Formats: sequence, C-alpha cells, structure tokens
Amino acid sequence: MKYVRFFAWIGTGLGAVGGYLYWKEIGCITGTCPLKSQWQTMIPIGAYFGFAIGDMVKGFVMPEKDDTESSE
Repeated sequence: MKYVRFFAWIGTGLGAVGGYLYWKEIGCITGTCPLKSQWQTMIPIGAYFGFAIGDMVKGFVMPEKDDTESSE
C-alpha cells in the first residue's frame, strides 16, 4: 500500500506539464479566452485532469482486494 497514490501523483505532474505545453503551443492568440490565455490557469487545470486520469488508471491497474471472505 506504499504506492497507492503513485499513479495519481505521476498523472498530476504530467497533467501540469501538459497544461503548460497546451498554453505555450496552442493557447489563445487574442488573449480574450478566460482559461487558455494565462499559464497560471492552465497548469492547475492540467494538473487536475492529470490527477483524475491517474487515479482512474490506478483503479484499473491495481484493483482493490475483496476482504469479505477472509473476515469469517
């Protein structure tokens, strides 16, 4: 159970980098887009989505054990 949040933390880091790269490469040319025009908003949004996706991946890779039978 030491690496329970490993995938979530890796996803958060990759999402933050992805948010920065999205702002840098795609972004908003006119500057009128409220979310995409500043890197200060894109990095946390990317980190949030990375955390959510990383946590979902953890659920698929490391399914939780069912301890209902061992409690008898």
